[in-house]
Amino acid sequence: RNLTEKNQMEPIPEKELKDKEEQLQRLHTDRDRLRLIKQTASSYQFTVAQVVRLVKAQHYGDAKVQTAVVLHPNITDPDNFSQVLDLYVESDRQDIKKQLNL
Repeated sequence: RNLTEKNQMEPIPEKELKDKEEQLQRLHTDRDRLRLIKQTASSYQFTVAQVVRLVKAQHYGDAKVQTAVVLHPNITDPDNFSQVLDLYVESDRQDIKKQLNL
């Protein structure tokens, strides 16, 4: 599946989302976790509630920050993005906003 147009992407199915959460918890390095997020982002759209779940499945650090940045363009309800930002400490929130020009 190679869907590049955002409007052609489908919402991530619940089963797929659960699989990704479990995979994130099993992966040990930020690099592997981020690769999984990028692969997932290339195929699906997400609600803010789903992004919150994926962020919570990340441990900490750069992979957690980049999860919000990478998934942001695929969010179907961007007006609710503050719910994602609320999961971060202030310095990470500022970093995310800067990267996304928010």
